[in-house]
Amino acid sequence: MSLHVPTADEQATRELLVELLQDFHRRGWVSGTGGGICGPSEDGGLLLAPTAVHKERVRPDEFFTVDPADGHVMRPPERSDLRPSECNPIFCLTHRARGAWSVVHSHALAAVLAGDLAKAAGDDHLEIRDLEMLKGIPGVTNTDVHLVPVVRNTPREPELVSQLEAVFADPRFAAARAVIVRDHGAYTWGDDVLEAKRHTEVYHFLFEATVARRGRQ
Repeated sequence: MSLHVPTADEQATRELLVELLQDFHRRGWVSGTGGGICGPSEDGGLLLAPTAVHKERVRPDEFFTVDPADGHVMRPPERSDLRPSECNPIFCLTHRARGAWSVVHSHALAAVLAGDLAKAAGDDHLEIRDLEMLKGIPGVTNTDVHLVPVVRNTPREPELVSQLEAVFADPRFAAARAVIVRDHGAYTWGDDVLEAKRHTEVYHFLFEATVARRGRQ
């Protein structure tokens, strides 16, 4: 796990996060104020999108800066009516456990349906195989069987932390860069913002393809 803080200009990072939220909204991944994203700040914190707002309308100056060690707010935005994302504890845990400086929380339909496949099989994971796009995940080839962990949903997102701690400690999921939350969506991460973007796109394709294939069987 690398704890090196990326040296990208913070304003550029804020603008990139806003651009990605708009793109993910167009794809239907962060619609209805759902979803979230974070990226690195210049002072070693995480830039965290606000909660309960339309993500495609978030502005660069509306991110909170939180300490990834415990999630406390280091710098709030000027708007006093905003609240930090409920993803905060999960994003910080993913940083500590996986060295991730960027995490995307998606409410995509494909992630929900992929979780349904695991639930129907009585599994705590989704098996993905025989797809070229698997090579978009570090250390994974198109001949591997890739396991994506699936956890049960909870009334509040911070309550997912104990399940995610178990996932991160499970050697079966060492290669995974995503976790599916049943009936909810997925968390996907990377070492930096653009890697998190790539992994998010790769996993959503893999979810869609796996669901489509199972539906034809």
